[in-house]
Amino acid sequence: MEYIKRIPETPSFSKGGMNGYSLNLENKNISIDIEDVYKGHEKYCTNTVSSHIYYVIEGNGKFKINEEIYLVKEGDIIEIPPNTEFVFAGKMKLLLIMNPSFDIKNNIDGKENDLYD
Repeated sequence: MEYIKRIPETPSFSKGGMNGYSLNLENKNISIDIEDVYKGHEKYCTNTVSSHIYYVIEGNGKFKINEEIYLVKEGDIIEIPPNTEFVFAGKMKLLLIMNPSFDIKNNIDGKENDLYD
């Protein structure tokens, strides 16, 4: 078993305004990603099963959660429960923990991000 996890050198996924780096965990009940956000999440997102817990490692930005805007900065933790619509924008590095782990079939994409300046 590999006990020490390292962030991959190349992105595991890209979504227009960010690059994501997924860690390969033995525990399949959670997923952990590092998101290098240079613009934001392309579309609003709602996950029907998983909670999203974001930690702002560096930078700042804004999250729009259920139509309310929150300014976030380094050190903040954002908890988004299942069935909650959200989007974000800014220049920041985020740690994302999802429980249960990410599954594309539980994700609903919404309208385009309206937080871009």
